[in-house]
Amino acid sequence: MSRHSIQLQASPVRKDWVSRVEGSGLLWHGDGADSYWNESEHLVLTLEAAEVLEQAANDLHKMCLHACEQIICRDWWHKLGFSEPQARMIQDSWVANDFSIYGRFDLAWDGSGSPKLLEYNADTPTSLLETAVIQWDWLQDVYPSCDQLNSLHEALIDQWQRCAENDIHFACAWDLLEDRQTIAYLAETAEQAGKIVHLLDMTEIGFSPAGRFTDLQERPIDKIFKLYPWEWMVQEPFFTEIGQERSCFVEPMWKMMLSHKGLLPILWELFPQHPLLLPASRDERDMAAGGISSWVEKPIYGREGAGVRIFQSGQMVCHSGRQGESNSNVYQQTAPMFVAGGKTFVWGLWMVDGECRGLSARGDISPITGNLSRFYPHRIQG
Repeated sequence: MSRHSIQLQASPVRKDWVSRVEGSGLLWHGDGADSYWNESEHLVLTLEAAEVLEQAANDLHKMCLHACEQIICRDWWHKLGFSEPQARMIQDSWVANDFSIYGRFDLAWDGSGSPKLLEYNADTPTSLLETAVIQWDWLQDVYPSCDQLNSLHEALIDQWQRCAENDIHFACAWDLLEDRQTIAYLAETAEQAGKIVHLLDMTEIGFSPAGRFTDLQERPIDKIFKLYPWEWMVQEPFFTEIGQERSCFVEPMWKMMLSHKGLLPILWELFPQHPLLLPASRDERDMAAGGISSWVEKPIYGREGAGVRIFQSGQMVCHSGRQGESNSNVYQQTAPMFVAGGKTFVWGLWMVDGECRGLSARGDISPITGNLSRFYPHRIQG
C-alpha cells in the first residue's frame, strides 16, 4: 500500500471551537498553538487505509482473547506476575465472561505494510470523549461530506443495553478532570441506553456488613464502571473484600490479562512472526540476541508514555522523562511510525463488544506519545 494513503492536512478553524468543545465536555483542550486539541491540522485517510486499521484491530482482539485462554489453560500466570489469589479471581472473571464495555489498541503504521501492535489499553483507556464526540462534531461542521471511522457513541449505548443491571455507578479519582469528564460521558451513554446512573469518587465506595459495596447513600452497588486500574485496585485494602462482588466491576477483572504489557511477549510466543506483531520479550538481552538493533523499553504498567525509553544498538536515544509505575519492563522492537509535519503519530483503535468502532490519533514531536501529545481529528476521503 502506498505511503500516500495517509496525509496531514491544514484545515479551517471554527470561530466558536472553544465553546463547542467545552460544551461537549472537553475542558482540557489547551489554548496554545500546540495545544491538545488544535483544529488547524487533521489527518486524511483513504477508505483503504481506514479498513486496514479496522481489520488489524479486529484480528488483534481475537488473538488477544486466544492469548487469555492460553494463559489460563497453560497456567502462565507467572509470565504476568500475578499472585495466586489474583489469578484465581481473574480466571473466575474470564470463565463467567464478566461484562465489558470497551478497550483501545495503540498501533504503529506508516501507511505501508501491516500495522503493528504497540499495546492494548483494555482496562482504563482515555481520550474516549475526544474520539466519540469531539472529532465527530468537528467533522460534521468542517467536512460534512466526508466520513470517519467512528460509530463509537452508538456502540457504547448498544453495549450498555446488553448490561443486565439497571442502576450503574461510575467512579474515578474525582480530582482528575479528564477522568471525571470521561466517566460523565460514559454515564451519559448509559443514560441514553435507559440506565439509571450515579457518579462518585473512588473514596466514596463503602462496604456494608452484608458484604455489599455501597455508595454514600448506602445503596448497594450492582454494577460499577471504575476508571481506576486494576493494578491499583489490588493494592487497596478493600481488594480482599471483593469476593463474590467481583462481577459488579467494569472493566472486568479478566481485562488484567490484556492491559498488562507482559501480554506482548506472550502474543509473540503464540503467534511468532505474525505481521501484526513486533518481537517482544521480558529480557532485554533477547533483543540483541535476535538481531534487533532498535527497541523500546516499557514498564509493564504505565500510562501516557511514562517510563518509556528507546534504544538503538544498546544506547538510549530517547526517553519520556517521566517515571513509570513499575520496575519490571517489557522490551519490544521499534516499528515504522507515520511521521508528518515533524510529528510522530500513534493510531488508537477502539473496541466495543469485540469490534472496532472508532479511530483516534495522537501526534508529538517526540517518538514517545505522552500525556500532552496532541489529539488529531481525522476524516476519510474517497
